[in-house]
Amino acid sequence: MDLSISHSSLRLPATIRRPFKASSKNSRLFVSPIKPRITQDMKSSSNFPIAKCSSSSSSSSTNKLTLPPGLYGESRFSKPLLFGQHDRNSARASAQAQAEGSDSVPLANSQVGLSVPDSVFAKVTRFLYTCYKFARPYAMRQSIISTVCLYARVLVENPQLFKWSLLLKAFPGLIAVFLAYTYYNGTNQIFDIDIDKVNKPYLPLPAGELTLKQAWYLVIFDIVAGLSILRLMNADKITTILYCLGLFFCTLYSAPPFRFKGSSLATVIVIPLITGVIQNIGILYTSQVSLGLPFWWSPPVVFITAFSTLFFVIISIIKDIPDVEGDLKHNIRTFAAMFGAKNIAVAAMGLLLINYLAPIAAAFYLPQAFNLKVLLPSHLIMSVWSIFEWRKMVKENYNQESSTNFFQFLWTLLMIEFLLFPFI
Repeated sequence: MDLSISHSSLRLPATIRRPFKASSKNSRLFVSPIKPRITQDMKSSSNFPIAKCSSSSSSSSTNKLTLPPGLYGESRFSKPLLFGQHDRNSARASAQAQAEGSDSVPLANSQVGLSVPDSVFAKVTRFLYTCYKFARPYAMRQSIISTVCLYARVLVENPQLFKWSLLLKAFPGLIAVFLAYTYYNGTNQIFDIDIDKVNKPYLPLPAGELTLKQAWYLVIFDIVAGLSILRLMNADKITTILYCLGLFFCTLYSAPPFRFKGSSLATVIVIPLITGVIQNIGILYTSQVSLGLPFWWSPPVVFITAFSTLFFVIISIIKDIPDVEGDLKHNIRTFAAMFGAKNIAVAAMGLLLINYLAPIAAAFYLPQAFNLKVLLPSHLIMSVWSIFEWRKMVKENYNQESSTNFFQFLWTLLMIEFLLFPFI
């Protein structure tokens, strides 16, 4: 019996791996097999494979050590939402290399991507994402919620004036408020860039994703755009003055030589003034005037102004408890460092209970001005809830984690209060 063997039966299977090399020509990527080469006299301490790379622009080739990408200097915050064309080409090259079954380590993304320039779409997307992180809109939840709820309260008190077109008319005003808080967050990052390199290195400025010049352009744009919106909405002088007054105090809070945030006493005064008085009165005044209503100090307006102002006093003294150890080490005189975390926590809890129980007494005294069925149970529940969370911090001996959780809990309580305000 004769045994015949065809040439096709001697072909190597597709799973046998072959080395490859990358070459660049006309901005296109080619993967071609090369002969295996044995490298001798390798140091025993190095475990990285050697990849031979050649280019059409260079006749000489040298062995070089290829490090796996992403080992050094890479942060999860440095990635944009969408990647450029070079990342897609890198993925294709890796897939083709796997199909060829190479034993060599694939080229790093940065090496392969050098042959293909970044697309305009990728650059624009990356910059917009950096601006998003610079604005920190997730830190403005309370401000946006309070703005919407204050306007809703005016509409609830005057249901005959409600029209769906009013929501579209009020939307530019919400954008103006958003730009004002973007300016506040931006200036705070500009003047705290050295501190943020240690405490918040993921922010765009300390991470090097945004230059200081670009940051200044953005905050200037926030001011110009916000004032332009007020101009287009035909805002009166009082609305414009209140808006500019808020921007002025935000600047003094972060910028030298005043830099009120460096003083605990100044912080307790300025933050409640901006967020408790100027913001609430400005939004309520603008909402009423835009609907053709006269502004007056109704009991609900007095209530929410007093409540939020005292609440921000509580936040201003509680916020330093998580950092009390570091403040003592660097001789930073905060209230928590001067009087002790325990005393400040007790004082803050006392003010918080007064802030919740006083409106209940006011509702009994002025039943026609408040909805007691909503105010009484909600404030009692939040009072008990706050005591429960405060006790958890006390049991943990005011450590950094428990005090930080209590601080975040206070912001949750404040947002709930504004959500209830249209119905109180």
